[in-house]
Amino acid sequence: MSTDQVSVALAGVLDALTLVQEQLDALTESGQRIEATHREIIHRLDTIDASQAAVADLTPVLEMILGRSIDDRAIMTTQLGTIAVAVGFAHSAANGNPAPLPVAVASNPLFERFVLAQPADLSSNERALADWRKAASATSTAELIALLNWQYLPSATDTPETRVLRYRLAALTRAEIKGRGAAPPAPPSTTVAGDRTASACMIRSHELAELWRAGESAALFADPELAGSLDLFAQAERRGEGFADDLLSTGLADLHRMLGDRLAAGERPSAAEGHTQNDDYREVGMQPDRHR
Repeated sequence: MSTDQVSVALAGVLDALTLVQEQLDALTESGQRIEATHREIIHRLDTIDASQAAVADLTPVLEMILGRSIDDRAIMTTQLGTIAVAVGFAHSAANGNPAPLPVAVASNPLFERFVLAQPADLSSNERALADWRKAASATSTAELIALLNWQYLPSATDTPETRVLRYRLAALTRAEIKGRGAAPPAPPSTTVAGDRTASACMIRSHELAELWRAGESAALFADPELAGSLDLFAQAERRGEGFADDLLSTGLADLHRMLGDRLAAGERPSAAEGHTQNDDYREVGMQPDRHR
């Protein structure tokens, strides 16, 4: 990993640490206010005649205050754990052992800046990344810029997994554009769609189904929400080796139609409820006549 790449990773970690420090300061102030409230309540209970003190009325208030304090500390502990994992990965990368952050970490809002500005992973053998690297290299710069704008656009139906993959794919697109001496578009301000209503999700699902049904294209490999369907299709092709060509073509065509219907219905098919990474994966090249 280059010095620039490590700097980007560390910048994301430092940003997250700064945010956590601000939250810790706020939590400290909140704790001081809670302690002051506790002291005031105790003082009143000590000075009011026991027969007049509405202890029963104060009990729920005390429980609420204590509950909030415990919840705040639990949240902060979780965030610190997330930071610790990210620091470990950054240290490993700085020592020449790069690896993508776990989805649970990369999808955390604390690391949104890093996710948007992350360096391109040019060595991963994950099918989605490997296929998109190959497809991007054969795509015109103008189309890559249009596809990067599409990748940058937060999706109403993104899961944490597809959101993380979306910006890993975008990093590859950005690097390809820069490598040609062109200027890529600016990244978005957020990775999360503002509109996640049922209607927005339906529109998005129909867009993906239309893209899938249109057949093989660069855009097909550029969208993370189609990665699972592509995994299934590649798996079917591998398993169909040895079958008669007409039988294989018919089976693949049926699978293609079924996947399009599932995408339109809001499903996101996947080979193993996630993105596969098979060591024995035989890369399927981009072939316009393939029934995809």
